[in-house]
Amino acid sequence: MKEKNGFARYNLNERVLEALEQLHWRKPTEVQEKVISMFMQEFNLIVEAPTGTGKTAAYGLPLLSKLNLLKPKTQALIMVPSRELALQVLGALRSYYIGPKLKVDAVYGGSTMEESYQAIKSEPHVLIVVPGRLKDVMSHYQYDYLWRDIKYLIVDEGDKMLEPGFRRDFDDIRGHLRNRVQVGFFSATVSNESEEAIRERFPHIKTVRLSPRRMLRNISFYSINTSGGKREPFLAGLLAQEKIGKALIFCARREDINATTGYLRNGGFRAESYFGNQEQQERLNILNRFKEDHIDFLVASDLAARGLDIEALPVVINLAIPQDYEYYLHRIGRTGRAGQKGSVYNILLSEAERIRLNRHHENIGIPSRALTVQSLKTANVHAKEQDKWVKYHLSRGKRDKIRKGDILGFLLNHAGIEADEVGTITIYESYAVVDMPQRGFLNLKHQEDLKIKGKSLKIRKYQLEEQERKAESIKRLKKDRR
Repeated sequence: MKEKNGFARYNLNERVLEALEQLHWRKPTEVQEKVISMFMQEFNLIVEAPTGTGKTAAYGLPLLSKLNLLKPKTQALIMVPSRELALQVLGALRSYYIGPKLKVDAVYGGSTMEESYQAIKSEPHVLIVVPGRLKDVMSHYQYDYLWRDIKYLIVDEGDKMLEPGFRRDFDDIRGHLRNRVQVGFFSATVSNESEEAIRERFPHIKTVRLSPRRMLRNISFYSINTSGGKREPFLAGLLAQEKIGKALIFCARREDINATTGYLRNGGFRAESYFGNQEQQERLNILNRFKEDHIDFLVASDLAARGLDIEALPVVINLAIPQDYEYYLHRIGRTGRAGQKGSVYNILLSEAERIRLNRHHENIGIPSRALTVQSLKTANVHAKEQDKWVKYHLSRGKRDKIRKGDILGFLLNHAGIEADEVGTITIYESYAVVDMPQRGFLNLKHQEDLKIKGKSLKIRKYQLEEQERKAESIKRLKKDRR
């Protein structure tokens, strides 16, 4: 059986091979074919390959196979730029091994300082870190023992980690590691400047590059011209014409994200916003619901372009074309992953965007074909006003020992809606926010003395301005913590 899946030839750990059998991985992807054997031979590597081609497994499988699992010490450090990517890598590595011996943990913002400290103190075999968070913990606690046994350093999204905002933290952490550590930099794009910076720090290193044209051949690209100065009518026409039922939609600004989300909700679609200023728990809730098909359209900033692994995502829609090629590459890599088919639709508002898009596709080597779409006034002409998905504020939260199940049960019993009509529920200390159809709120509005778990409850519409104020307060709090 092991010979059939194509991974046994790499002398991987038996428990890793068992996990691959359970994952039904028959053969390695192209980047895995090139990287696994070189990693096993202890080469230092710079690997450039488009998003969705299997880079995490390319370093994860050989890394887990080289660890001494009988030694309860941290032997590998993986640096990532964001909490989202840290959690993705954490889940992936745990899925690549069957058995109790392997310990993997992560340190990232959003958890408490004590939780981060305990993750380090437990000395997992593999520690995944967001550098800024690790440095914060280092400033509060002493643990020289962390660095003694680290033999492997992986930098995921290596181009990002060498940008000015991350480079100092990266260098400070790197300074603690011994000179003979094996290193691997993995990214969708590696600029000449980034490669030069890597080679300055690690002179004996090999580069592996995979052509975007070959790796993205499962994706169909389309460009749509607009008129009238608005994209929304053409978005509505695109969804109707191509019968798109699920998509990740990228916008340039937070105002555009909120406006597009509202536009889709007014058409009766289950849509959610996803951007950096949201509380991390709220983002995680939204992302999980999108993965579980409880949300049809995720309208996002470029935060979602990195670190989001969404299986079988059929469509990416760009409502703004990014200036940087690397951001475009990260966005389109959310679809067509692991050999599946995908489509990318670019809705263009100006000639400047068309020129920018053409430049990106010259780099990729795949053209973006013109698609004619008729504009529509609304996203869904059959949507009823009372079926609009709206956010509501509930006056009870964590301090009242309220859980998601309590809120869901309350709505099913009192609001006259079904379970699959309830959207994202996020519970804060003193209140909760829930998405549901407007008719659910209207049903509740006519009832007196509403209670949840025996406690009186008030419900009102959660205004957009309120969301934005909360987002700004979170942003200020993060700045103060720095």
